[in-house]
Amino acid sequence: MGQANAQPTAPVSAHSASDSTLPAFDVITIKPNNSDERPSIDFDGGNFSATNFSVKMLVLFAYDLKDDQLFGVPKWASELHFDMKAKVLDADPTVLQQLSNDQKRVIEQTILTERFGLTFHRETKVLAVYELVVDKGGPRFQPSKIEAGQRGANGLGAGSLHTNNHNGNADMTSTAVPIASLVNVLSRQTERIVVDQTGLTGRYDLNLTWSRDDGGTPATDQNSPPIVTAIQEQLGLRLRPAKLPVSTFVVDHVVLPSGN
Repeated sequence: MGQANAQPTAPVSAHSASDSTLPAFDVITIKPNNSDERPSIDFDGGNFSATNFSVKMLVLFAYDLKDDQLFGVPKWASELHFDMKAKVLDADPTVLQQLSNDQKRVIEQTILTERFGLTFHRETKVLAVYELVVDKGGPRFQPSKIEAGQRGANGLGAGSLHTNNHNGNADMTSTAVPIASLVNVLSRQTERIVVDQTGLTGRYDLNLTWSRDDGGTPATDQNSPPIVTAIQEQLGLRLRPAKLPVSTFVVDHVVLPSGN
């Protein structure tokens, strides 16, 4: 969930939270969840749902942050989980369907500010990151020939990326995506901010297979390398450790929500 660019800063939403042109949630409900249900989140057609989500998880998601960028979260905001539901009423369905991910995040942020009283500020800190660079020999992929509105041979439409975990391994398939999409995947898998230093500005069909090292099921295919090795062997890219100034998110105030 987080990404930094060539001059590392936390991603900023395309619109400010005060942007009156965006739809707003008319109904927000928060209920405790004490189950071991797998966390999930969805925002589609004006209906938002986060199941078994902590406040920390929603902050990371709604502000598009990496865990390393988040500071000042109280213990309860990590440990207590909730079912959060919200709904936009009487909005133009066409407008709702055309919302970008950044615009959806701005709308989702109101759950945190209105129901959890979230306030925060930004600070620049020097953090350990990975720089994604082109390996010697160059990238092992070419610009995609799939145009907007078309689907690739893998069935995915232009701009789509899919990851799948199976038997201790993972794979990624995509059609006509920017390097930023790969950066997001790498950031999640390595649990570190990844900074795009490749200079690659096109859209590409990127495919990757690697073994997961997350303490779960051991990989059954021993030929699948760790993700750091996989991107070098399969994509001609490399993750280079570095320390860079990064914009961080510091929580000043957050409270348990009042009753619905």
